Amino acid sequence: MNVKAITKQQMVDGLCYLFLVFLIGCLTGWIYEEVFYWYTEGMLRNRGILYGPWLPIYGIGSLGIYAMKPVKKHPILLFLLCAAVTGGVEYIIGYVGIRFFHLRLWDYRGLFLNVQGIICLRSVVTFAVMGVVFHYMLEPVAEKLVEKTSPGKVRLVCLVLLILFLADCVLSALFRAPITY
Repeated sequence: MNVKAITKQQMVDGLCYLFLVFLIGCLTGWIYEEVFYWYTEGMLRNRGILYGPWLPIYGIGSLGIYAMKPVKKHPILLFLLCAAVTGGVEYIIGYVGIRFFHLRLWDYRGLFLNVQGIICLRSVVTFAVMGVVFHYMLEPVAEKLVEKTSPGKVRLVCLVLLILFLADCVLSALFRAPITY
């Protein structure tokens, strides 16, 4: 068995890239929610649990979607796996939020094929489409951008973004009351 040894720098660069994938998902989800609720409710409201323009549930989903990169050549399978992974992430996080923190951050009760108001057909299909868009459009652009940028600059950007994200997590935990249903 020929296993290539991974250096510390390669490990840091890989983790940094995964963090960027996470943040791209967080930001894309935040934009999606702002546009969706502006269209449906006619107002902009920062949803989620953090102050910043990021929704961690979408970041977690984007990491799950990224893990499906090996099936990218099979769009139908990719779509179905994106639906399963994002639906699973949404259900688990929604259930944990309700059960352990008494927070219902979204409510699909009344929507077609919903499960306890935590997931519904519309959300699962929407997130599966977003997963396919991520694989064929967003991630390739991000990958090329990272490849063109020096590793030191990428690490610095990751470090700055990590500090901002963690500061937001702490401040939000102390002072933010999320929108609940």
